[in-house]
Amino acid sequence: MKQIIAAIFLLSSITLWGQEGGKLTIEEKSEISTHLQKSWENLELLVKSLTEEQWNYKTVDSVWSIAEISEHLEKAEKELFSLVTVQLIKSPADPEKVAEVSGKTELMMDAIRSRDQKVKTTPELEPSGYYASSEAFLKSFQELRKETLSYAQSTEDQLRHHFIPFGPLGDLDGYQILMFMSGHLERHIQQIEEVMEDPGYPST
Repeated sequence: MKQIIAAIFLLSSITLWGQEGGKLTIEEKSEISTHLQKSWENLELLVKSLTEEQWNYKTVDSVWSIAEISEHLEKAEKELFSLVTVQLIKSPADPEKVAEVSGKTELMMDAIRSRDQKVKTTPELEPSGYYASSEAFLKSFQELRKETLSYAQSTEDQLRHHFIPFGPLGDLDGYQILMFMSGHLERHIQQIEEVMEDPGYPST
């Protein structure tokens, strides 16, 4: 009987706090992977066959072209992945913060997906005209997203017990930042679609 009670207590603890030590649960890994894979597939379908004119088209000088949006996405992918795998996991573990940040995930995803409010990026994530074609970008970005997916699916890092300041949202854990990476891609897919919907966008 004591063993049964101990097992029930352990299972309830895992439900409330994630796997032992703050590791991602199987369900969390699956959720992150699904989001990351789906957003990547949507981006690839959207830009894989663009002509040079379509790739570089700008609605106005002050608005990014699809080429510039895509380059920004690659820079952000590298930055956010490093944020999780280098900076966040080196921060002190703080399990007492779990309850404090747990309600932020949906709020964060809604905010990053919404195009209602435009946000200026940081200088290091500004595009510089690096990619001449969508093919070159997709080949490079695919390798980055594969690395992110592999990490999300296999990591044993205590992502639920490590936190890092993340702008107006305050502290987020590693699970939330990996989810943010998908939401960020979804946001800019909408931006690419806005460029494509412009009356002057080249048909070929």
